[in-house]
Amino acid sequence: MRAPVSDPPCAGSHAWSVSELDDPRLLAGLARRELATWMGREHPALPDLQLIASELVTNALLHAHATWIRMSLLPSPGYWELTVTDPGLTESVPVPRCPSVDEKNGRGLWVIDDLTLGYWNTSRSPAGDHIVRAFLPR
Repeated sequence: MRAPVSDPPCAGSHAWSVSELDDPRLLAGLARRELATWMGREHPALPDLQLIASELVTNALLHAHATWIRMSLLPSPGYWELTVTDPGLTESVPVPRCPSVDEKNGRGLWVIDDLTLGYWNTSRSPAGDHIVRAFLPR
């Protein structure tokens, strides 16, 4: 995995990119650390944003077969906008599913849906990149 590249903070917004992905656990940890750097470890919204970021970057790697991932955070008056973008190598879009009681995975989008009060969406960029935005209330 190549070292992540952080853009300098600009008007309160932050962006981070990583390529040559291989291990979702490492990637999720890098995303969580980057958010802590941006916000400070004591920020009350940090744990929820870290959980959302972990789910989204892991999904991009496991389900979209991403070769790179870009994450950005934009503070707005009523919410935090966390965006995860990948190259959109598959046509699938994230949809919450109903895992069985015995399954260890499959609940991440429900967690995101709960934390964001249902305010998250997916879209495609003009270049075909897959974009997932989650809006965490402040």
